[in-house]
Amino acid sequence: MFVSDQICFVELGKTGCSYIRKIFEENIKPGKLTKIHDQITNNLIKSEKLKIGSVRNPFDWYISLWSFGCLMKKKDPLYSNLTSIRLNPKRLKNIKKNKIKKILFFVDQFKKNIKNNIELYSDPYNKENFRKWIRLLFDNKKKNFIGEHYSISSLNKFIGYMSFHYLIKFTDHNYHYKLFDNSLSNMDDLKKFYNEHKYIDYFIKFENLNYTLINLFEKIGVSISEEKLLKTKPINKSNRLPSVAEYYDDETKEMVLQYDKLIFSLHEY
Repeated sequence: MFVSDQICFVELGKTGCSYIRKIFEENIKPGKLTKIHDQITNNLIKSEKLKIGSVRNPFDWYISLWSFGCLMKKKDPLYSNLTSIRLNPKRLKNIKKNKIKKILFFVDQFKKNIKNNIELYSDPYNKENFRKWIRLLFDNKKKNFIGEHYSISSLNKFIGYMSFHYLIKFTDHNYHYKLFDNSLSNMDDLKKFYNEHKYIDYFIKFENLNYTLINLFEKIGVSISEEKLLKTKPINKSNRLPSVAEYYDDETKEMVLQYDKLIFSLHEY
């Protein structure tokens, strides 16, 4: 996160966070960076600071996430989860009850095709590997292979990996138990939950980084020029094909549209 007297920026991974943090650090004084991808605290949620989030078109987001894993390997959490057996009970300690789901989670760790999953991350330009990876993420029978909270969420049958992390980042964590207790069973329930517990005041959109940043700086009364923004180089840029559309076939495109419809709807993608 980045926190100043006026703002609190909460990051959703692979949405230009490192670039945004750098812009804030250089232009908003006083301000401080916390641990990257930190969870917001109760005090910050209740504060008068402008709460800021970052978002990206889901089609582009999944490519960025996968290509980052191709590059970083074990330094990428999702790569590590898909290519390792996860048996540490502490992974699920914050989730109450759900004993049967937890047992199945650990049993399914031994069903992973680790060799195959490693191969899926072998080449960021391999479109077929990307499509297989997308199908793996959205396969209801293989959700436990992902090896994290999304795996046992009661939402994973109808929302995508990106939407789950979007909710984790941008809704009040005091109510996250609802993401696991079967109280939210469809998209209408989810939208109601989001509207009741969201806290973000302003979103920076990856596709319009400079415009949304300049607009934000105007809101908080800080002067910055587009020329200055353009001089700041992208950070952690992935190796990938230039066209998003090249990576998707009709099946995988429909999967993302269906499972991440919440984000498409909220941000008019």
